[in-house]
Amino acid sequence: MNHLQISTDPTLLGADLLPESLTTSPSVSTFLPEEDASTCLLLPETPSPPLDFSHPLTPSMGNATDNHVRDSVTGDDDQAAETSSSSGSSGIGMVAPVGPGAGNLFSHNTYQHLRKKSDVVKAGQDGSMHHAASLGIAVTKDMPGFVHWNWPLIRKCTFFVFLALIVAMVGIVIAMIATLPKSCNPPATWYKGSVFYEVFPASFQDTNDDGLGDIRGLIGRAEYFKTLGIGAVRLNSIFPSKHYPDHFQEVTSLLDVDEVLGKVEDVQKLAATLHERNISLVLDLPIHPFLEHLSPPTIDVDRLPNRTDGDMMTSEFLRLSRSVTTKGEESTVISDVLRFWLTRTGVDGFYVKGLEHFAEDPLLVENVKEWKYLLGPDRVLMVGQKFVQQLPERIVRDVLSQVDLVDVYLDVSNGTDGIAATVQDAIQGRLLRGVDHPWIHWSLGSVSERRLSSGLSPNATLAATLMELTLPGTPSIFYGDEISLEEANDPKGEHVDTLHLHHLATMVWDSAQNQFTSRGSLPWLPRSASASLHHLDYVIEAIALRKRSPSIYQNAVVKEEKTLPNTDVKSNQNEILIIQRWYPRRNSFATVANMGQKRVSLDLTAMFYSGEIVAGSSLKHERVYFDRFEINPLETIVVKLHK
Repeated sequence: MNHLQISTDPTLLGADLLPESLTTSPSVSTFLPEEDASTCLLLPETPSPPLDFSHPLTPSMGNATDNHVRDSVTGDDDQAAETSSSSGSSGIGMVAPVGPGAGNLFSHNTYQHLRKKSDVVKAGQDGSMHHAASLGIAVTKDMPGFVHWNWPLIRKCTFFVFLALIVAMVGIVIAMIATLPKSCNPPATWYKGSVFYEVFPASFQDTNDDGLGDIRGLIGRAEYFKTLGIGAVRLNSIFPSKHYPDHFQEVTSLLDVDEVLGKVEDVQKLAATLHERNISLVLDLPIHPFLEHLSPPTIDVDRLPNRTDGDMMTSEFLRLSRSVTTKGEESTVISDVLRFWLTRTGVDGFYVKGLEHFAEDPLLVENVKEWKYLLGPDRVLMVGQKFVQQLPERIVRDVLSQVDLVDVYLDVSNGTDGIAATVQDAIQGRLLRGVDHPWIHWSLGSVSERRLSSGLSPNATLAATLMELTLPGTPSIFYGDEISLEEANDPKGEHVDTLHLHHLATMVWDSAQNQFTSRGSLPWLPRSASASLHHLDYVIEAIALRKRSPSIYQNAVVKEEKTLPNTDVKSNQNEILIIQRWYPRRNSFATVANMGQKRVSLDLTAMFYSGEIVAGSSLKHERVYFDRFEINPLETIVVKLHK
């Protein structure tokens, strides 16, 4: 027995030989059970601590030299130590060989981590376990594969992928914001609300130096049409006649172009050139007195669906229309004409003139329905107001349901009373009764009417044009009115034989541009008296305002299948015409036109409070108050009203 009264007899310990150090090891009783378990980490096949391992909480009971870790233990004690180590965690008999890593494992302020797979020595063929070269931590072949992954590289790649996703999402958001439309205006068909430009080709531009305009001259001015901002060019009187253009009304054929103007291929090229600039091409089709009566239709029109804008989709209408079979080879003249120009040139619509002479024709409804079927929903069919006024009441709705535009002539020579009456009649009359009814096509001039500036100041043309551009429907500008072109000047009466054509004076171009014809040739009519080229900027400005403002380009408010007007003639007294336009959740506009010869100051606070001038005046973007609203003679000012 030793000094602690513990027997050292080998027979009592059940072993042949015990190491001498056993007698000097601290008693197991000095540790609590929890402390005994904590002295050895639960790592797979981790070697036990050395025999003389000293727990930090155990009091020192021997020589200080007994606490060091031996580098190796040899002899028969190796097997005994291993056996003793694996049988429990008491620390008794821990004499197994341990490497320097094992000592480090239990050292203070020493941190262990797994090395790369390359740092681990693989197990031997006998299945015995080897240790890492630099660690005392055992790595077996059963350890999960992800332990050997290149985690630093994985972390870097994950970070950069995450960063790239953030940058991509930010870029997508910025791109979406940049591509969002700047306005959210209600859509409209191309001919609804856009501005038409009517041209007499013989007076617009000459390219072959014969003094007469031609189709190629129109092609050369395509950029001018784009600058104006118009939606369609309308050509009148391009068909052959006995003596074109002096007697352009006496048409001899509807299937050709007068040789003075060019060929059918030129019209095709003009249509293609305009289409590249998002501009349509419409032809006037004078059927009277070329025709005496209408012929039977070539298709069974009773099976054709009614053309509407909302009840039936375009594709469905075309599908049902094309399923209709023809009656025979015989066809009407007008149907042949429409097919010819549609297939040869690709025009976008027709203004059928002279239909008022066929208002009582028994085949009128069938013919109009067939014409619209041939045109389809994307091409326009126009008629005149006189034709609508002479229609029998029983067929008004049937005819108007097939028509897209009705041309209404606005005679400004009757003063503001006449203008207000025409506008009110168009809004409250037969037109605009239903969603499927046609839109109004406003005209201030035409081949059959005198120039606006005749007998008046050129400012009268500008004032009337700006006022027209704020009306509901589709306004039309007769060529030259945008620059207040006056009639041909013939003070000496040398061209009396063409007096009825003097309102068709040749176009005047800016000095920086080519003139109507070359200097070596004279135009077919005397030059116009004058033109105000600076008016062009005001007209372009008003057209641009119209294109972006649904309060102006929409002709009505369609709400819950009801058509409500969005135009009100507020006043038409003392040569002052005031028209208000509005649309839900959009700015309202007031057009004040002074058609008199004096400057006036108006108190309009009963109608409006304040606003901003947006067109018609050099004081653009100026804030105005309507308690003292001043306007010059023959001037039209468009004001965006403040809410």
